Amino acid sequence: MWWLGIIAIFLYILYKAQYGFWKRHPAVPSLPGRIFSGNLLDFLLFKTNFGYHLKKIYDDPAFTDKPVVGIYGLYRPSLLIREPELIKRILIKDFDCFHNRFHDIDVKYDPIGGQMMFYTSFRLWREMRQKLSPVFTSAKLKHMYPLIQNVAKNIEGYLGKQKSIHPLEMKNFCARYTSDIVATTLLGFKSNSLENPSEELWKEIALMAYFNLKRAIDFMVILFVPKMARLFRSKLFYKKTEDFLRDSITHAIKERELSGLPRNDLIDMFVKLREEAADDDRDMDKFMETLIAQGAIFIAAGSDTSSTTMSNALFELAKQPEVQKKLKEEIRQTFALDEGSTISYENLNNMKYLDMVINETLRLYPVLPILERKYQRPEGTSGDYSLKPFCDFELSNDMPIYISLFGLHYDPKYWSNPIKFDPERFSPENKSTLNPMAYLPFGMGPHNCIGSRLALLQMKCGLVHLLHNHHVRVGKRTCLKPEFETKSILFEIKGGIHLEVVKDIDFSE
Repeated sequence: MWWLGIIAIFLYILYKAQYGFWKRHPAVPSLPGRIFSGNLLDFLLFKTNFGYHLKKIYDDPAFTDKPVVGIYGLYRPSLLIREPELIKRILIKDFDCFHNRFHDIDVKYDPIGGQMMFYTSFRLWREMRQKLSPVFTSAKLKHMYPLIQNVAKNIEGYLGKQKSIHPLEMKNFCARYTSDIVATTLLGFKSNSLENPSEELWKEIALMAYFNLKRAIDFMVILFVPKMARLFRSKLFYKKTEDFLRDSITHAIKERELSGLPRNDLIDMFVKLREEAADDDRDMDKFMETLIAQGAIFIAAGSDTSSTTMSNALFELAKQPEVQKKLKEEIRQTFALDEGSTISYENLNNMKYLDMVINETLRLYPVLPILERKYQRPEGTSGDYSLKPFCDFELSNDMPIYISLFGLHYDPKYWSNPIKFDPERFSPENKSTLNPMAYLPFGMGPHNCIGSRLALLQMKCGLVHLLHNHHVRVGKRTCLKPEFETKSILFEIKGGIHLEVVKDIDFSE
C-alpha cells in the first residue's frame, strides 16, 4: 500500500501549493488558505452561498480600505475586487483582458447551458450580442410596449375580481406576470397564467427558478468545478425543461416562418438569423441549438430576475406607506395625462419617482449578488496584468476575479445608512453625486445585461397597473425580517413575500 502514501504526499504538496498562494504574495491582504476561505462546511450544508460569503469578506473591518483581497474558491486562489476605479478598469477600460467568465461549461455535454450568452465563451458571446442587441433598442421596445401593457392590464383584471383584501405571495404572483410577458414579447403567443396557473410556460419557468438540494449542488459544480459536471450529471436545466425549450422555440420559429407576420420580437430575429446562417452554409442543427440557448437565457432571466425585483419593491412599499403613497400619487397623475386606462410609453419613462423606487430596490436587493470574470492574456501580448497603482501584484492567466455587488451596494462609504430603503438616493439632485461603479445591478461595460431595458419596462408597467387601483400592506403572514434563500444563486427571500393587496376604496382601513 506504499502507493497510498505517495498519493497522500502528492495531495498534501498540491494543497500547500494552492492554499499557500496568498501567503507567498504578502502585498495582497488575504484570508487563510483553506477551501472557500475556511467556509467549506457552511457551503456543503447550504447555510450560505458564495454571494453571501463574499459580502462577509467584503465587510471584514480588516479590509475596509483595501482595494483587493486574496481569497480561495473550491480549489484555486482568486481575487475579490473592492476598489470602484479598479472595477471600472476590469469591466470597461481593459475589457479585452476580462471578457470571459470563470466557469467554462462543457458545450458537448450541456449544449444549451454552455452556449447561453451569460455563460458562453467570448467568441460566441460577441456574435450573439451583436446580432441580438437590436431586439432591445428603445425603438423595438416601444413597438413591444402595447403587448406588455395588455399583460399588465391582466393584473388589474385579476385583482378586480378578488375580495377587497386579497392575500398574495408576491414572488409567485409577479413571476406569473413576467412569464406572460416572456410569452408575448419573446415567444410570440398569448398566455394568462395570472388567471390560469396551469399554463405550461409558467410551470416550466417556475421549475427553472426552483432550487432544491440537487439543483443547488448542480450549480455549485457548474460554477466551481465545471469539468466535473459530466461526472455529477450537472446541467443548468432539467431534461424536461430542455425538451420544452427546444420544442417551444422551434415551434415558434416555424410558425413565424410560415405566417410571415412580423411582431418585432425575439422570434423575428431568430427567423432572420436562421436565414443568414443558411446563406452562409452553417450547420443548421448546431446553429439551432445556439438560438435555443439564447432563447433559454432570455426566458429564464426575463422572468425570474424581474419578478424578484418587483416583489422586493412591493415588500418595501408595504413596509413604508409614505413612500407607497408618493408613488401612487405619481401613478394617478400619469394616468390622468393620458386620460384613460393606459399610460403612454413616453409618459411611463418620465415617471421619476417610479425610477427611484426601482433603482433603490435593485440597490438593496441586487438579484445577482456577484460578478465574476477571469483574466485572459490578449493574443499577441506577453506578461501578466498589473494591478498598480492599486496593488503591487500581477494577475496570472486564468485567475478568477470576483466583484461583490452585495458588498458594494451596502458599503457605508458610498451609501449613508445603507440598510434603509430610501428612493431619494436616486433623485435627480442626489443621483449625480453617486459613484456609478458602486451601483451595478445590471453589470457594467460591454458585458452588461443585454435585456436590462426590457426588464425595467416590464417591471414599471407591472407595478403601475398593480398599484393603479390597489395598494399593498403588511399582513399576518408577512415576515418583516426575512432570511435569504441560500440554495439559490439569486438574491431571493426565503419562503416568499406574503402581503395583502387592498382595493383603494378601503385605503383608510
